[in-house]
Order: sequence, then C-alpha cells, then structure tokens
Amino acid sequence: MNLFHRSLDHNNQSMGILALDVEGIVIEVNKQYLTMTGLNKSDLLGKPLENFDTLINRQEHTKPSFPSFEHFHSTLTHKNGSSFAIEIYLISQQINNKQQLTLFIKSLSDAEQDDSKTSIVEQIFNNSNEAIIVTDNHGYIQVVNQSFSDITGYENHEVIGKTPAILNSGKQDRYFYKKFWYQLINQGCWQGEIWNKRKNGEIYPEWLNISSIRNETGFITHYICQFTDITQRKKSEEELHFQVYHDSLTNLPNRQLLFEKLSHLCALNSESPVYFAILFCDLDRFKLINDSLGHEVGDQLLKSVANRFSGKLRDNDIIARTGGDEFIVVIEGEKSLINIDKICFQILSLFETPFKTKHGEFRTSVSIGVSQFPVDSTNVRELISFADVAMLKVKESGGNCYQLFDSREKNIITQRLELEQEICQAIKDKHFEVWYQPQINTNTFEVYGVECLLRWNHPTQGLIPPDLFIPIAEANGAIKELGYFVLKTACHQLRQWRVNNVFTGTMAINVSLRQFDRNDLLSQVREILIEEMLPGEAIELEVTESLFSEDNVHLSPILNGLRALGIKVAIDDFGTGYSSLQRLKTLPIDNVKIDKCFIDNIEASPQDTAIIKAIIILSKTFNVNLIAEGIESQGQALKLTELGCYNHQGYLYSKPQRAKDFERWLHEFQGNNTEKHSYSSKMDCQ
Repeated sequence: MNLFHRSLDHNNQSMGILALDVEGIVIEVNKQYLTMTGLNKSDLLGKPLENFDTLINRQEHTKPSFPSFEHFHSTLTHKNGSSFAIEIYLISQQINNKQQLTLFIKSLSDAEQDDSKTSIVEQIFNNSNEAIIVTDNHGYIQVVNQSFSDITGYENHEVIGKTPAILNSGKQDRYFYKKFWYQLINQGCWQGEIWNKRKNGEIYPEWLNISSIRNETGFITHYICQFTDITQRKKSEEELHFQVYHDSLTNLPNRQLLFEKLSHLCALNSESPVYFAILFCDLDRFKLINDSLGHEVGDQLLKSVANRFSGKLRDNDIIARTGGDEFIVVIEGEKSLINIDKICFQILSLFETPFKTKHGEFRTSVSIGVSQFPVDSTNVRELISFADVAMLKVKESGGNCYQLFDSREKNIITQRLELEQEICQAIKDKHFEVWYQPQINTNTFEVYGVECLLRWNHPTQGLIPPDLFIPIAEANGAIKELGYFVLKTACHQLRQWRVNNVFTGTMAINVSLRQFDRNDLLSQVREILIEEMLPGEAIELEVTESLFSEDNVHLSPILNGLRALGIKVAIDDFGTGYSSLQRLKTLPIDNVKIDKCFIDNIEASPQDTAIIKAIIILSKTFNVNLIAEGIESQGQALKLTELGCYNHQGYLYSKPQRAKDFERWLHEFQGNNTEKHSYSSKMDCQ
C-alpha cells in the first residue's frame, strides 16, 4: 500500500491529499482536495499541477529529482477565484521503482485550530503499521516509531545514537552489504527482503525500503528506513511449498521434488564428477494388506515404513514416496556405489522386524531395483525407469531381494521410453492398423474364424512388435483407446465381409483387462453391434486368465452382460496364468486357446503331449471349444489333429495380414481344392 492510500486510513478527511508522478502530473486525489478547490477529478487527473506557485518554483530548482521531504506554505485558488493560505507537506518515495510525490494540504486556519497540534506527518509516523527509522547521514539512529519497538523489541531509548547494525542477524554477508550501500548511495533507495534479529535473539524476515534524503545542494542529510515483519507471509509460503513438494500421507518428498533434486545432482556433474544410485523400492504383498484390511490400515503401514526409512538413512540421502507402495531412495557418493550391495542388504534388513501401527503389527518385505549415475545413464527419467525394470525382475523372482540394472537391456528400455512418449500421438495420427489371421478347422478345411491383431506402423521404425508396445499401452492407459479402435475397426470390417460374402464366420477380438476398468465396455460393444448390424454370435472376445482371478470378481457382471448379447468369450494363452484345468468347469467361457509354449515341443515332448491330451479331454467334458495357436510346422498340425484338436491358428497357415491381403489369401485358400485334399490325405494317413 503506498503512502497516498495509507493516509486515507488515518482520519485525514480534513486534509487535501494529492499524488503526483515525477513530472508533476496528478495521478490521484482525495475528496477533501476537490472540496477545497471546487474542482472535479477530471479537471486534475493526468494534468500538470499549476495551483502551487511555490512548488512549481521549487521544482524548477530541484529537477531532475524531487526532495524526499519538504514542508512549506503557499496559497490555493478555488475554482470561484478566491484564494486562501495553506500549509503543505511533501513526501517523495519510490513505488515499484518509480518516483512518486504525496502532498498533504491543510488550510492555515484549520491547522491553527487543530487541538492536537500534531502534523499529519507525525500522525502517519506514529500510527504506521510499518516500522520507521530515521538516521543522520552517518547512519546513527535519531528517531524510531512505535511499530519499530513492536517488531524488534527495542525501546526508543535503547537504539537512539546507535546504528541499525544492532539488528544485524549475520545471515547477510559482506558482499550483500557492499551491493546494498552502492545502490543506496548511487540510486537514492534500496528495497528487498532481509533477515534481522530481534532483541530476544529471534531471527526474522522483513521487507525493507530505505531512501536517502538530500538537501537542496544534493548533500545526503538523513536516511529513512521502513520495514514490515513478513514472518507470517514466509511461513505461509513455506507451508504451500511443502504441500506442493511433499507427499501428504508420509510427509516425504514427492515425485516432483525428487525429480528436481535429481536434476540438480545431474547438473553438478558438469562442474565435478557426481556419483549416485537410485534404489526403486516396492513393498511386497502390500496390495493384499490394503485390500483385505482396508485403506486406513494400508496408510498406517506406509507411514510406519516411511518413518523407518527416514530414521535409518543418512542426512544427505534422499527418500521419496512416488506413489502407492513405491519409495525411491537416492544414495550419493562414489564410495556408496562401491558398497551398493551392502546398502541394499541393510535396507532389506529394515523389513525383518514387524511394523507397528495402531491397528497392530504387520510384516512385509521389499523388492529393490538399482540403477547408477553415470554408469547406466545421465538422464533422470531413464535412471528411474531402469531401476523400475530391475525391481520388477525381483518381483518376478518372488521379491524380498535386490537387483542391479543390466545395462545390456538399455537399448530396449530406451526404445520403450521413446515409444511411450509417441504412442498417444500415434493414435491421433492413425499409425495403428488392424491385421487379420485365419482360424482353420482341419476336419472341414474351413476358415471358421479370424483373429484381429493390432500393429503399429511407425513412420521411421516400420512395424513395431506388439509385445513391445502393448505393455507400454497397458501401463500408460492408452490401451483403452487402442482397444476401442480395434473393436470398432474389426466389427466394421466383419460387416463389409459379410455383406460382400467374403467371410461370414467369427471375428475374435482381444480385450485388455484395463478396458473393463472403465465399466463402459459393455455399452461400447452393444452400440457397435447395433451400428454395424452384427449379431452377438459373430464376435468372440479373447481375454487373459487374469480376468478370472479372485481380485476381479467384481467384473463378472460385465462378462455376463457380454455373454447375454450372444458374444462368445475365449481364454487366451490358457495354462500360463491364473487358471487351472479344474477351473474349466466353473469359468463362464466358450473357448480355450492352448498357448504356443505347449505347442512348440509337442512332437518331441511327452509332457507337453500329456498336458494337451488333458486339456482336450476336459474341454469335451465341459463342452468348451478348443483351438491351438502358434502352429508353425506341419508336424505340429498333424500331432494336434491326431490328439483330437482340430481348430488351428498359426504361421503354418498364414501370418497376420492387412484386410486386402487377407481377402486374397482367403480366396486362394478356398479355391485351392488340390491343397485342401492334400491336407485331408495327410490327416487320413496318420
């Protein structure tokens, strides 16, 4: 708040108040001045002040700068032509790096009748919320106001004759004060944040404005210091900063602060060698505790883990919670990297003792993945991704251990990171395509079904394998949009084939578990079937075994709703996940796809043959259709047919193809009776 507006707060309605810029142009005026002169605001604002002859004369003598303080008498002319004597107080100050004058005007008769006999400047000085110090030109304090005593704890008599150095906190160095005095002497003012010390020894922040007062000859006669205590403002700023950069549950640094600290460490490497390791720590079996006992128990466990981490790590180490049950520890120093195995064992040992919470004691362990700067990478995101990859390998091995990142995997992971950044744009640019692979019955030589498969036709890298981009899409959520694209494209293609009598069988479409999360899969399928005028029986949705785990029981209504539309449900890669052969009797499915891993060695492996025999017998018992996928050789096809599995899919018959290429293949397959009978003869000979 500038002096003009502060003055209006101090019972100054009997005073005329004007604010002028450095050129003497009026920029603000109060009502009392308008009453004294009979003028309107429009008569004054933006115009030079010409009513004060004394002031104008003084301006001519003192330009280019105004005096910081003046007190003089003059006359004021009313709009009606009458004039009267006035008393003027002029104060100059810097506001937003611009010089501004404030004039306080009072008629002499009013001044003489003022019982308080106190000038307006004295009122402002005594009642200001800002602390004010006036020193001589040598810096010795001559007078202070009450706010100075309220803020610093020093009474008037304790500081008179001393310098403001009595408040020095020691937080500003000699270089700071050198710049401070240089600006004050050469520019006449200084403002900024400074830390001072109260009488009781407490160090506090203040916002300081200091100006020099010069006489008519330009000689400095006094300094005026004005400051406010900004402790509460700083505290609020710090609280807001803490909230932005820290996890609200554990009070540990969050991902944003972690990235900033790591980026700072990387930047220091340009000045001198820097070494640090990133330990990606993920709690084992936390989901079981969180889901079975509730989120409150899970939160208490996370807080207990965070406290134990914080209590054991060194002061210069970093521990952050980056989400869920994930913590990232950063260990600095070349010696620490040499001893990284020992450090990891120490962290693992932290989890040997149960964690105490108000809900009881709980045991958990931790899986740790480690990446190192600069050996593995000098990029922060890459380092965290590498540590994450190493941690996931520990998880796959059972957890409760650690693993260093294998640099031989760097190129693959770097490519994945690049693809993750590009995948959303690739969807918008329509770089994804749906390809088709036939499903053949070897008894009838009929192409009874087609599986649609997603392909990414990258503009510079060509075709990217699905096993590379599908996990990325699963992780970042893009699989939902891709899944809808496949569903809509495949159904539209099937309708065209049915209309043109190209293919009238079943279209098999892969559906990700993530597509069930949105609870709109059922409505999407229903709308597309109506739009394309397809019967539900023409569609088969292939899902992974994880859909039928106990964790996903809540998805059963969606699955039952899809089957109610007539849609078939198939388990993809059967035997590699959650399902057992026994579960075939209870799963709401129509088809089972035998995974390629059981097909590869079927000609030579009695064990694989036995497994497939068992699947075939159970599928017949429970009236579930069966198809073998990944068939690449004639021997595999003959063996499967011999065992009683007649539905085949694989490169032996056809690789996945674009729609037009598939149509040509299908035409040749259906018209090639010689090849068809050849297949039949070979089957009969077995």
